[in-house]
Amino acid sequence: MAAIYEPRGAAREYAPLACNLYRGCVHGCRYCYAPATLRLTRDAFHARGMPRPGILDALRKDAAKHAGGDDHVLLCFTSDPYQPGGESVTRQALEILAAHDVPVEVLTKGGMRAIHDFDVLAGMRGAFGTTLLFTLDEDRAEWEPGAAPVEDRIAAIREAHRRGIPTWVSIEPIIDPPQAVELIEELSEVVDEWRVGKLNHHPLAATIDWGRWSLVLLDALQSSGRRYMVKDALAAYLPPERRAERYGGPETARRAVSQAGAAQGTLALGG
Repeated sequence: MAAIYEPRGAAREYAPLACNLYRGCVHGCRYCYAPATLRLTRDAFHARGMPRPGILDALRKDAAKHAGGDDHVLLCFTSDPYQPGGESVTRQALEILAAHDVPVEVLTKGGMRAIHDFDVLAGMRGAFGTTLLFTLDEDRAEWEPGAAPVEDRIAAIREAHRRGIPTWVSIEPIIDPPQAVELIEELSEVVDEWRVGKLNHHPLAATIDWGRWSLVLLDALQSSGRRYMVKDALAAYLPPERRAERYGGPETARRAVSQAGAAQGTLALGG
């Protein structure tokens, strides 16, 4: 099996390469698309997160193929790399990627569970990211009942920043736009890059004025002084004359995916 793969569609906006270490996820996020993608019931998918059989052996083979390259590997799309009790598999994966000089970006809702691997991330071409949608933990508990509390995730970002590890935050899907703006305003001192995307495939999405909030969010991102990316689905609501501003910030030599490349297929999250 392939451990490292090339995402397509909306997933490729985030990363040119990815690796899914686990099958299933206990975070139970109400907006999660992975059960449908993997053709599992939500109950079955969220019951547990288990390492994929043979994933580390497959990763060793694939990492050798990408050794020394510049395309970063995202951990993970279809599950969280910091499942309770499964941290050792993620650490081994990071060590494999580090040994082959493969750059990596972590994306987790596991909060401070991840800090035990910061020594590995600090010694490689690595970045630490977390998903943050809310400032109010009661909203987090409603939408992400099994994930780490808001303050725990913020603490992890602060610790990564303190250790000199590049940091990034994904505000996707945006569920409460005012809270998204507040996150950008309050945390940009410790966040090196913001990536924002709208809520899709949920009744709440139709109640949000995306035209208005796309502009408010863009202004907040530009005021942050940090790198940022507005994903395609949200950028489509910006006025045409401002859509070129969907990438910005210092050293904006991002690996921006062309519209043609992103349109090659529907969301593809690996096998």
